[in-house]
Amino acid sequence: MDGAALYCSGSKYDAAKIDANTGKRLWGVEVNREGDGIDHPVAVRDGVVYAYRNHTAKNLPNGDYFGGTDLMAVNAGTGKVLWTVEMPQDDRTDQAAMLIDGAVLANTPSVRTVSALDPLTGKEKWRHTWDKGIACQRAVLSGVPYLLCTPDVEKPDGTDVLRLDPATGSTTKVATLPGGQRLVGTSGDRMVLIAAGDGGRKDMQLTTISSSGEHASHPYRIDGALATSDVVGDRLITVSRHGKASAHSLTTGKTLWTRPVGVEVPSQDTMPGFATPVASAEQGIVYFFSPTGDLSGLDLHTGKQVWRTHVDTGKPRPGFGGPPQLLLYEDVLVAKNGSKMVSLLPRIGD
Repeated sequence: MDGAALYCSGSKYDAAKIDANTGKRLWGVEVNREGDGIDHPVAVRDGVVYAYRNHTAKNLPNGDYFGGTDLMAVNAGTGKVLWTVEMPQDDRTDQAAMLIDGAVLANTPSVRTVSALDPLTGKEKWRHTWDKGIACQRAVLSGVPYLLCTPDVEKPDGTDVLRLDPATGSTTKVATLPGGQRLVGTSGDRMVLIAAGDGGRKDMQLTTISSSGEHASHPYRIDGALATSDVVGDRLITVSRHGKASAHSLTTGKTLWTRPVGVEVPSQDTMPGFATPVASAEQGIVYFFSPTGDLSGLDLHTGKQVWRTHVDTGKPRPGFGGPPQLLLYEDVLVAKNGSKMVSLLPRIGD
């Protein structure tokens, strides 16, 4: 979302601009060969939209599809493609490209490198490469990029948190945290991480670390496998495969409430994923969306269900579309499943 504009991708367009008030398509960048995959626009800033597309529509000599992924920049007003940069792998997740101060941080030109690309030209400003056998997650705090780098082994000893200067790429170690930390989101000036605790899979450590390196860890417990999780304000919201939603305090790690999520949660054996929850701070409600089209709203403070409905977004074609998505435009929800979107205004308290 960007104001009253919604940017998306689907079976016909690698990027399209939709009027969030009417659903009218304003422009579209036609797909390069085929679309409707898991990719979606990365971000929009200063009149430029950043999205993914297939690198080529050609086939290999044996007839197989050549593949490959490009990061592209599109003029938000006209839909004209400004530049494309080839990525080293078909990673189109939120880790593959993100906005930083004055640049786009992209996982290119190699799998163990991030580069700062000029937003208007795509030319490289600087790059940072890490050693073989190391895996690095990426986060951005107030426009500054950070790497969380861990030995790529089953039980790593620690995770290094590195700050990269957005202008030069120079590296500063902020802290070393114990074990293998997994980034789950950001909250203000803090990164939010989880790691396995001493008690096994259910006992976890919830850690927050600021841009200055100050960090605090608290134990918290997960009951059952996770379907999804996200950071909402000062809370970590999780949804278990058992259909339970929980809110955990980032300050204490304590579980503030656990309630039925109010929608069907797919099992681990099924292909459809579960949408990342979204929250309206003004309404004090966190919303959930299932692949079956069910929507539920829980009170952000108590977990009580205050709203529920169903929308028909159709059934995505097998192997396409990725998990459903849920976005918030002012108080209006935009639900997407496959290539179909529905907007609706929840009636709370009626």
